[in-house]
Parts: sequence; C-alpha cells; structure tokens
Amino acid sequence: MRPPVPVAHHRVMDMNKDIAPTDRKLRRTRDGKMVAGVCAGVGRYFGVDPNLVRLGLGAFTFFGGAGIALYAIAWLVMPEDGAPASVGEDLLKKAEESPAVQDMITKAKVKAREVHEKATSKTA
Repeated sequence: MRPPVPVAHHRVMDMNKDIAPTDRKLRRTRDGKMVAGVCAGVGRYFGVDPNLVRLGLGAFTFFGGAGIALYAIAWLVMPEDGAPASVGEDLLKKAEESPAVQDMITKAKVKAREVHEKATSKTA
C-alpha cells in the first residue's frame, strides 16, 4: 500500500491585510487607477490583481461589448474612496431637486393615469 499523498497547503494572497473584513467595501480607488478606478477597486475588494479584472472586462468588450456597459454601470454605482455617495446617487439627488424633473415626473404620472383610464373604460 502506498502512503497517503500529502495535501499541499496553498497560501492565499491577502491584498487587504490592512482592511478588516467588516470594513471592506466595494469602492473605486485612486491608487492604481487607469480610468475611473473601477477595476482597481474591484481587484482590491476581491483580492485579485486589477489587471485580471481589466483583462476580463476587455474580453467581455471584445466578445459582445458588455464590458463597456459593465464598466459604466460600476462607475455609476461604486462610490470613490472617501466619497459619501456614488456618482449615480449624486445625479439622482440633483434630479429630484430639479423643478424641471419634478414637472416632467408629474406630467408622466398624469399621462399614465389617462392611458390607464382609457384602457379600463374600453374593456368595461
């Protein structure tokens, strides 16, 4: 009988040594960023090299164009280091405060009610 083969214990590379697990947040980073810091932030969050994230996004872009959309969405929803809110949250807050947007929302609600009333009156 052969002796059991020893199991190799691989060391997991921890790139977040200075960040406690509970403090770890998905954020765009200024360190190592090339465009907006999305790939560097994702790499830091998952403990992988940001170049692998960039390579993955490049592959998604090359095979169907989804990489550009994913990057844009991540840029909108991921806040930057030190920022209280993301770009998307800031845009939504500004839009909610804008009188033009408020007017447009009111008109859309009125139009939706009219369409709903016409549709229900035709079926009755």
